[in-house]
Amino acid sequence: ESEVLNVLEKELPEIKMLSENTTNPENIYKVMQAFANYTKQLAVSGNLKEVKHCFNIAEKLIQEGNNIVKNSIYNCYLFSVSTIMDLTSPVSQAVKKLLTDSLKKEYYRQTGASCI
Repeated sequence: ESEVLNVLEKELPEIKMLSENTTNPENIYKVMQAFANYTKQLAVSGNLKEVKHCFNIAEKLIQEGNNIVKNSIYNCYLFSVSTIMDLTSPVSQAVKKLLTDSLKKEYYRQTGASCI
C-alpha cells in the first residue's frame, strides 16, 4: 500500500500536485481521496479518455494490491467518484459506462442495484 502513491504519480504525473496538498500522504485513504478528486475533476471537464485511464489504474491496483488497497479503492475512491455518477447528466452516464468490470460490480453492490 505504500507504493500506491508512487504508482499514481508515475501513471498520472498531474496528480502529484494534488497529493502534495494531502495532509498525510502515507495514509492510503487520503491518497485515494486525492485520486478520486482528480478523477472527478477530469469528469466534470469532460476528459473521459483520462477518466477511463484512472479507472484502469484503479483496476490495476485492485488486481495487484492487498486487501487494504482494495478496500481503500472500493470504500473511498469509488464511493467518492460515484457521487458524480449518481447524477442524470450525460457526462455522469458516460462516466458510469467507463467503469471496469470490478468497479462496476462494486458500484452496483454499493448502490443496491442489479448488475444486470
